[in-house]
Amino acid sequence: MHLEDTRRIRPPDPEREPLKVSVYERMAKAAGQLMPLFPYDEVGSIVPCGVVLTGGPDMEYGHFFHWNTVNEVVVVYGANKAMLGTGQIMALQQLHGVNSFLRDEKDAEGFAVLTVTQHQSEGNQTEALIARCKKCKNELVRHEYDATPHGLPGYDAERYGADDDAVRQFATMLGSAEFGALRNTPDGRTCANCGHVNDVFPAGRWGWARQVYQTRSVSAARRSLLKEAADQGGS
Repeated sequence: MHLEDTRRIRPPDPEREPLKVSVYERMAKAAGQLMPLFPYDEVGSIVPCGVVLTGGPDMEYGHFFHWNTVNEVVVVYGANKAMLGTGQIMALQQLHGVNSFLRDEKDAEGFAVLTVTQHQSEGNQTEALIARCKKCKNELVRHEYDATPHGLPGYDAERYGADDDAVRQFATMLGSAEFGALRNTPDGRTCANCGHVNDVFPAGRWGWARQVYQTRSVSAARRSLLKEAADQGGS
């Protein structure tokens, strides 16, 4: 075997056409944080997700922890008055804290535009979001879910989207939306260890639920159009 043969990049998967987007343009119009930039999230896919964090007088993001059986890599495409620097690349531990990463969330000059990229598992995949009590740091909520990607026997089509959906639900987005709802229940706010009632988690600031609702509506809209076309063609 010649050396040049070992250095060749394999042809692209015909099921995953190579695409190019601007993270700035895509995230300027995003409904929520952690939005996949490309339409591929099946087994073995590399999934870059966009995040825009902005400071301001009314801004508040809260704090939680994310755990993933696959590794995640952060790339910062621009930041100001943040704990992350422009151009910084950071490999995250499987359990990592998540917040705005802004030095002062109330400062309107603070911002960070970044991607969080994960390589979808070729086996079972599990994720969890965890909240801790602000007073005693005891675990407040742990929302663990099966995030096995599409294309594997363990994929939950009923939960994340059927093959004929226009857009599948991204497991991390749906799991995050569920975490936000659980965290803001009375049980999710009240610490079982010390009894402290924690503040409401600003789930709306992350936009997860909105992204989930919009994804459902998009798939329903496509089915509606296909049904109308079939009805018209059969009349």
